[in-house]
Amino acid sequence: MMKNNIKAVLFDVDDTLFDRKLAQKKVCILIAKQLPHIFDAFESEHILEAFLKSDQISTDIFNSGAPSEGLRDKRNSLFLQLLGIHENYVPAVTGLYVQDYPLVNAPVDGAISVVKKLSVKFKVGVVSNGFPDVQYRKLENMGFYDLFSCIVLSEVFGVRKPNPVIFQKAASLIHMKPAECLYVGDSYANDVIGAKNAGMQACWLNPESLKPQNETIKADFIISKLEELPRLLRKYEPT
Repeated sequence: MMKNNIKAVLFDVDDTLFDRKLAQKKVCILIAKQLPHIFDAFESEHILEAFLKSDQISTDIFNSGAPSEGLRDKRNSLFLQLLGIHENYVPAVTGLYVQDYPLVNAPVDGAISVVKKLSVKFKVGVVSNGFPDVQYRKLENMGFYDLFSCIVLSEVFGVRKPNPVIFQKAASLIHMKPAECLYVGDSYANDVIGAKNAGMQACWLNPESLKPQNETIKADFIISKLEELPRLLRKYEPT
């Protein structure tokens, strides 16, 4: 494993920089408050349980390679179905979700300070499987959109992680060789394997101490908290 010559640090977004799990809980509460005529009959715990279940199902479908078009409406249709609410309300729920979700205050601990600190010494960028109507706004709301030298989103580029092509696209946009880039993400399958197959170095953000899904493709670094990253990379800072 080559652990040198790092000139750029590229990040995943969801559950690496942006705490998607926390944000989903917050946005569910916001939606329920804005549509009291739909949700007042239900306990908040019941609403949240149904929302998170429908979101997990739709996320699994997306990660399996299903088309993104209409996926949110399908998720919210299932959400309402689980509560016994008519699907006529799907457009209202989806509209509020797109409006509120990217504005929820849910950065991963240390994300903002880490990106700002690393941007002084390295080029920083983003490679994310996600929808442009919310991913760009998440990064803007967290206050570091302008620090990124590239932002490559799967639903804009047309290729999703772990396909190595999306990682290589990011490297080319910042005029770096893949081997000069370190990719940081929480998904072993999408982030570590994808980045390594693209010729990049990989840092696995693994707060739950999970076991690797592939023993032959190993992360160059493993961290449990994002705040560990600047100290870990200090010896690789370009002079």
